[in-house]
Parts: sequence; C-alpha cells; structure tokens
Amino acid sequence: MRVTGSQGRPKADYAPSSVDHLTDAQLMTVLSEGRRRYHPGAIALTDHVFRVNETIVAKYCRDYGALPSDALPSEALTLDLVFHHTRIPVPRVRRVVHPDKTPAAWVFMDRIPGKQLSAVWPTMSVAERLRVVFTLRDYVRQLQAIRHPRAAVPGPVAPGTDVRHCISPVFGQVIDVRGPFASYDKLSSWFDQAQRLVTRNTQQALQSPLHHISFKTLMGTSPLVLCHQDLHMRNIIVGDDGRLWLIDWEFAGFYPPWFEYLAMKEQSRNEERVMNREEPFWDLMIPFICGPHYREEAWMRCSINIALDYRFEEQR
Repeated sequence: MRVTGSQGRPKADYAPSSVDHLTDAQLMTVLSEGRRRYHPGAIALTDHVFRVNETIVAKYCRDYGALPSDALPSEALTLDLVFHHTRIPVPRVRRVVHPDKTPAAWVFMDRIPGKQLSAVWPTMSVAERLRVVFTLRDYVRQLQAIRHPRAAVPGPVAPGTDVRHCISPVFGQVIDVRGPFASYDKLSSWFDQAQRLVTRNTQQALQSPLHHISFKTLMGTSPLVLCHQDLHMRNIIVGDDGRLWLIDWEFAGFYPPWFEYLAMKEQSRNEERVMNREEPFWDLMIPFICGPHYREEAWMRCSINIALDYRFEEQR
C-alpha cells in the first residue's frame, strides 16, 4: 500500500452522506441493522466503533463528567474543528444522536477505506516510513497552528466557555483524568501543587535544578495548543487513496505543546505491549514529529511524576 503523504482531504468529504436524510430514529434503526449485518466484523477499530453501512461508521461517545443531555461530545466538536481549520484528513462527522436524552451520544462519521498503519508499517520501505514521519510532523504543526477561543481553557473542546475534565496520558496510568481547569492559571496552579507535594515527600527531586522551575517558567510564552494525544499506529489509517488519516480523537484537547510529545511516547509504549513488538525507529522519530521536549520531560520526571499516583487536590 503506497503512502503519498499529505494531500488534504478528498472532495467527496464535502458531499452529502448516505445518512443525511434520515431522522434520528431511522438512523438508530440503520445502526442496529448494520451491527447485525456486519457481525462479527461489525467492530471497525475498537469495541465502541461499529460499521453502519459501506460509507458510515458510528462511535459511542461519553465524555467524562456530568454533561447536559444534548451536549455534543468533545470528539465530535474536535473533528469538526480539525476538518474546518486544517488540511489533515479526518473522518467527517455527519450526525450526532443522543439516545434516550442522555449525555452519551452516537457520532456518525465517514468510514475510511484503508488499513491501520500498525498492519502496514512492517512491510514499508525506509523511504515510505520517512514519508509517514514527515506527514505526521506536518499534521502536528497544523494542529498547533489552530487559533481558537477554546485555547484559553485547558482540556477537551466544548461549546462556548463550558469547562470539561481533562483526560491525558501525561497524567499517568493510575489517574488519567484531572480538573476541570477553568483557565491556564488553574492548570498552572495544579502542577505547582503537585510539585510542592513531591518536595514535601521526597529528597530526590531536590537534587535536580529543574525542580525549582515553576510551571509558568517552564511554559514561557507558549500558548495552549490542540493536541491529539493518542498518536499511535492503530489510530492512523493508510487510506486506499494513499492519504494518512488520523482517527480516535477521544483524548484531544488544548494543552501545552509538550503534552503531544509525552503522550505519544506513552502511547508508543502501550502500542508495543498491545502489538507485542518494539518499533525503535518509530520511537526515535517521536521528537522529530512532536518537537524535542526533553527539558519538559525531565521536569515532569523529577518534579511531578511521583505526585501523579495520588489525588493530591483533595488533600487539606
């Protein structure tokens, strides 16, 4: 399967879909029929993405925390944002249906014909792998270039000024949901509180000069940027058209730029465990794709990581 690099999206993505004319009730019926018709191949990529027909899949989304029953899932809002503000090939969201008026929703989106990069990568030449790497580097920079009012609020994309819980691999595997943080200052205070907890409970961090650097000093003037936070090979589709498609934006949101780097490294470790194989070249390219955020990585390791195993926000 030949990778042609970044070409934007096909014109067909702007055309009407096969489900636009259906009512919500009809759409749910079509989903049920599709799940039976394509069973056991109904599961497209995960255990909550199902094939509806030849051109549409449906993903069951439920954001963390209490939300209004008609609130759009952050993943749908993110896909729409990326679709309209970048050239990155992503599935087009066609409909969102809330069954039984609950916060959970079915997001109906275009099905991407192709194969997961995890299946194609072992057969790729060095040149093809480099083309993938340069394309992903371009995608990350397009995401970081988006200027949007939501960038003032850390975490998932939401309508207006709504604040939602942040979910990120950067927060660790024990407690990956934090917040919500209403502003950059609130996020900064959270990291500083974590740093104080480490200072109180260990002398190891004090041996590093990085420990005395505050979150705002580390960040400098860098704004929050849109991060995917789940860039691993199973979330990248090598389309039949040669394009690289990014899927599964569940963890996406506005975070410090180095979140993408740390998240991609963590997700690579998870990918190696799932696929039972190591990919040293992929790991080597992560700093090139996301930027070499070595200083931030060292700061997290010596100043913050120990605190991530606790809900220190609740301590008095």
